[in-house]
Amino acid sequence: MPDELLVIRDYRSRAIPRDSVPNANPPVGTVGDNVPAGFGDTHAMYPTGHLEQAGYWPEVQAWAGWPTGWETPLWNGATNPGRMVSTLGTCIDLNTRQLASFPVYGVKGVKVFGLPEWANNPEPEIYSDWTDFAKQLFNTFQGGEAILWATARYSESSGGFPARFMVLDPGMVNIERVNGEIEYSIGGKVLERRDICHIKYQSMPGNLRGIGPMAWSARSIMSAAAMEKMATDMASKGGIPWAVLKSPRKLNGTEAKDLQASWVAGATSRNGAPAVLSGTLDLETVTTSPREMALLELRIFDETRIAAALGVPPYLVGLPMPDGLTYANARDLLDFHWRTTLRTQAGSVAAALSNWLLPRGSSVEFNRDEYVKADPLTRAQTYATLHAIVDEKGNPAITVEEIRLAERFLPNEPTNAEIVAEETT
Repeated sequence: MPDELLVIRDYRSRAIPRDSVPNANPPVGTVGDNVPAGFGDTHAMYPTGHLEQAGYWPEVQAWAGWPTGWETPLWNGATNPGRMVSTLGTCIDLNTRQLASFPVYGVKGVKVFGLPEWANNPEPEIYSDWTDFAKQLFNTFQGGEAILWATARYSESSGGFPARFMVLDPGMVNIERVNGEIEYSIGGKVLERRDICHIKYQSMPGNLRGIGPMAWSARSIMSAAAMEKMATDMASKGGIPWAVLKSPRKLNGTEAKDLQASWVAGATSRNGAPAVLSGTLDLETVTTSPREMALLELRIFDETRIAAALGVPPYLVGLPMPDGLTYANARDLLDFHWRTTLRTQAGSVAAALSNWLLPRGSSVEFNRDEYVKADPLTRAQTYATLHAIVDEKGNPAITVEEIRLAERFLPNEPTNAEIVAEETT
């Protein structure tokens, strides 16, 4: 067999300079050489130090020469509301609203204790309450990672744990390994490692960033976004004509408009009488329905995959349930949502917060009772069973007062004997 010869040709010297006109074709629309100046010419480039001065990254914007029919890349984050697929945003919103509504409490061993003031509001200068903070926490967490930064600490005599903290925009935080250690920085300013709590949705060896469900459902998101845009364009730009008037000869613009106007005028004045076509005109009805044009089945498939990636039962976001999946009632559906999705997310976040905010042996937990609460009859039967269980000293597993507290009943009015006893003590 003859020896194979590898031939390498260098074409770099033949490259066309950027300031050269590639051909004699005139510029078309917004594409071409020397097109009119656009918004991006004066706004796309930001001065050095913009991040430190303004506190945010530059927005993605089109420059002069960007085709008018193109959308800018989704570089400002997949959770940007202006560019988010509706089902994607609905799923993230559903998970976040529920998780943010769960109260937090402390547990040490088998005892429950009250958490520090940050459990009410971790940073009053930024958030209105814990729920406001938790929404940012879980929104970014579902995007792949949540990064918390301590803004104040308790004294070292009290443990030196964070007393105030906030959620950072992951897109603003640079993470890299320097001299064998992980370094976090914003705009070139290195953050102290102990002031950072980095919670990853999914993690892989060697990857310093978190990975979110939007990474592995990207193709479904892109397909759903394309079909959603197509439906919007179809509705806003005239929809689908129900019929087409055909002529065997080529018509100019004026003739076509006159023919269309004549047909509309005749249709509105004939009062239900049949239409009359003369000459060689032919009326052909369009058999494709808007449902078929919108590719509704494909859109449902992609949006169901998005819901599955985010752990949301399709029914909860207005999608049809796949065949074979049935639930006895809405409570079973919510319990399934809690067990498969919300429980794992709350557990991951609670474990990270516990290690960062509390001494060893203490932990943060989320109270999900309101989300999966049973019906009144089932709760009453459960309370009765627990109240009937007593220890060797005769103490019930749950007291009447604890039942009233769990059900948020108003406290009983004290008896005269209790009032006298309290005054005596």
